[in-house]
Amino acid sequence: MSSLAPTFLTLNLVTRKECMLEASALQEAFHRSGVLVFPRFYTADELNPTRTEMDTYYAGILAKAKSMMVSRRSGQEDFACDVVPWHPIEEDNQAFLEFVRHRRLAQVTEIVLGPGYVDGASLVMFSVGGGQGQAWHQDCPPETLKDFNLNRLVYPADVLLEDGAIVVVPGSHKKGRIPAGGHQDFMDGEVVLTPDAGTLVFLSGHVFHRVTPNLTPRPRVSVNFRAFPAGTSPDVTCIGIYRNGTVNFCDKAKMHDGTPAVAAEAMQRK
Repeated sequence: MSSLAPTFLTLNLVTRKECMLEASALQEAFHRSGVLVFPRFYTADELNPTRTEMDTYYAGILAKAKSMMVSRRSGQEDFACDVVPWHPIEEDNQAFLEFVRHRRLAQVTEIVLGPGYVDGASLVMFSVGGGQGQAWHQDCPPETLKDFNLNRLVYPADVLLEDGAIVVVPGSHKKGRIPAGGHQDFMDGEVVLTPDAGTLVFLSGHVFHRVTPNLTPRPRVSVNFRAFPAGTSPDVTCIGIYRNGTVNFCDKAKMHDGTPAVAAEAMQRK
């Protein structure tokens, strides 16, 4: 590869050391593990416009944030997701629209997903202390490896362990459905990540992942700019796969009470 080819600073998930990777190595690493971590991908100046927008949006609802946190139930199983979500791009928020058009973000996304990828929805995930975190899950049914969402997670502020780490199982995107078990139980091969401000994490929706509880009074915030390989419908994320069941996130009639749609398993088989 030409010496002028772009390289990207990444974190080796085994050695925990930073290294520079070119395009072919990035593709191979993502195919192998389903996870890429890019430290210091964004500067403070690049993050500040979106930080300001988030501060403004959440200031008015911070006092009642706990009562707004999302929870999903299937029978007696609670699929906790302790976040107050916001979809700024869907509201034409200019700061976030400019952010997702970031040249390096588009460049590295095309390297990983290939040409013709599609930008998906934006999701700001804001959590306050005292909740259950986000239970182990996959974002989409794993029966077809080629159909998946790419989570492009941006961290506008440092995340400490007590704020709620993101925990991933590299390589699990090739292991099929997540096995039954507890929402926050240890899983063999898991890697605990506490991203610094400006970190970008690429995470295949088929990878087993969770977020540990926020044990502090500080808000924990991450932003997900989802993307999809060419030919993959964004509807692939309708069915969330948890350790003890599935949740239909696209059935609007079920969004308010958290009850999974009866057709979830049928949709999953399509």
